[in-house]
Amino acid sequence: MFPNTRQIEKDTIILRQGEVDNDIDGTPLLINFKGEAYRVNDTAVSLWNMCNGISFHDLLHEVLRISNDNEINVKRSLFEMILQLNEVSVIKLKRVKVNTAISR
Repeated sequence: MFPNTRQIEKDTIILRQGEVDNDIDGTPLLINFKGEAYRVNDTAVSLWNMCNGISFHDLLHEVLRISNDNEINVKRSLFEMILQLNEVSVIKLKRVKVNTAISR
């Protein structure tokens, strides 16, 4: 799949899938297209909401703006969370073609 953050940063956008709801006790749920629900915290829901075609790089900078932690820790945690959300199909990692040609 995606072996490292550099590869995700370079050519991948993150798209949310499924929906968000609340459990009977008010706990937030992320629900994938199969109807599988995952209990999450408010931070995960906020992150999921930001996954609207955003790159990992841009998402990292948005999270850093509101975080008190250093970039290395935030990047590591964010990468792990993105992989977990992708694994349960509530986000999709979509590769995009990066145009590196220089026009004259």
